[in-house]
Amino acid sequence: MPPQTDYFDLTGKKTMVVGAETPAGGAIARAYAQAGADVALCVLTADEAVMRARVVKRDIEAMGRKASEYVMDVMLGKNVQVTTRQVAKEMGGLDIVASAPDLFVAKPIEKTTDMELARVMQVNFSSQFFIVRTAAEEFRRDHRPGRITLVTSVLGERSMIDTAAYASAHGAVYNLVRAAGHELARENITLNAISLGWMDYMDDRIDTSDEDGQRALRFPMLRRAGRAEEIGPTAVWLASEFGSAFITGQIIPIDGGLLQHQ
Repeated sequence: MPPQTDYFDLTGKKTMVVGAETPAGGAIARAYAQAGADVALCVLTADEAVMRARVVKRDIEAMGRKASEYVMDVMLGKNVQVTTRQVAKEMGGLDIVASAPDLFVAKPIEKTTDMELARVMQVNFSSQFFIVRTAAEEFRRDHRPGRITLVTSVLGERSMIDTAAYASAHGAVYNLVRAAGHELARENITLNAISLGWMDYMDDRIDTSDEDGQRALRFPMLRRAGRAEEIGPTAVWLASEFGSAFITGQIIPIDGGLLQHQ
């Protein structure tokens, strides 16, 4: 039986975090590095996202770990494949992949345009599909086991008003994890998701002066919003060689008990 410290040890592992510019992605990248891994930081757009990722990169390098940055256009599967191949070549392999894209849209269904629906589905679901498919391809290429963790939203399980497009995209991620997790298990590739409740950086989706917004903050058992740094430890555990080796196809909520509210 391995020492318990190995349950959170990623020493020597090669990791890739997609959406590293998001609060969740940045938190996971820092946690991987703190656990001993080198990290490839992939941002979704070549704009201010790169600057946010560079802050994460500096933090990782200050821990004595290696960090590199890439722009990954997740809208097309081929682009995901090409960038992931580049990451794997430059890092000397790939052991762990986490993906945390997030595009929030809150609109009544009758006011949601075709273009908005397509983009919400592409960023929040299709990109995750591409990343799972490509990560598995890389693990398979090197004949090694792999760990994949997707970040999703509790709205994939329990929706709220004006989130039909966003909730549908995350509902698709829930079932991607279950179905693809089943497929990949025979190759010793685990696929799980972290489902986020209301986090303190989600100012774009909760108006605390609004009755619905106040209700959303009252629903968690812990009566507060979550913090980005509370995501990292679970991501490390899901990526570890020993701690979660028998866990796959699961959606693990980090929501302060929100989903238990009746």
